[in-house]
Amino acid sequence: MKNFKLTLFTFIQILLLLLLCARPTALSNAFDVRFALADTVTAQPTAGSYACILSDTTYFYSAPDLRRGVFVLPKTYYVKLLSYDSDFCKIEYLYDDNDCRKLIGYAQTDKLTFVDYIPNRPYLYYLFDVQYYIDDTAPSDSSFLNQLTVTCVYYGDYKIGSETYCYVLRGESFGYIPKPSTLIYEENTEYADRFLSTLPDTPTQSTPLEEEKSSSPAQIAILITLCLLVPILAALILKPPHRPPYETNE
Repeated sequence: MKNFKLTLFTFIQILLLLLLCARPTALSNAFDVRFALADTVTAQPTAGSYACILSDTTYFYSAPDLRRGVFVLPKTYYVKLLSYDSDFCKIEYLYDDNDCRKLIGYAQTDKLTFVDYIPNRPYLYYLFDVQYYIDDTAPSDSSFLNQLTVTCVYYGDYKIGSETYCYVLRGESFGYIPKPSTLIYEENTEYADRFLSTLPDTPTQSTPLEEEKSSSPAQIAILITLCLLVPILAALILKPPHRPPYETNE
């Protein structure tokens, strides 16, 4: 019986060792995620820093008032911070050039994703032509006397009911025009590229072996529970039995 208990105790020790070594990366990854999330907490953004637009509903406001929305800022592009506030930030969008003009306004703070780098291409610079036809002239008629083509700088969309308009600069004047169906701009991938580069390399397609190696939070919890239960089970199994009080030695 004594040899059996000794063998059982040795087996439990080996089992405990295997449990502790089975998923070391899973446990370490759980702590890495916690500390990685803590590292993303940054101090209050300062003037001159940039914020990325990751929402389809981030408006450029002419004043810190939700009723003063001018247009929706292009998604994946950036604004420059002029001053920070918990509700609205004062921002700068685009720049003064031959074709475009810098705008200074406001955006809701919780709609901005502040970054700690200077983007290579922070603003969307998009020129497009709009053709106006006089009277009932057909678009196929190329006579310059019957049509007018103007070049506009695109700033953002603005929806009124089911209609979508563009806020544009034409010459020295800002205004709204119906959004052309052909207006599609290229998204800025810099934020996504930087974010993905900070993540550990992962295979695009998991093999059965790789799926076996990966551990979910539930698996980690089960592992920790087993590690706690094994010593308790060992103590209960190896504990010597109590003799009845009425039993005496002969």
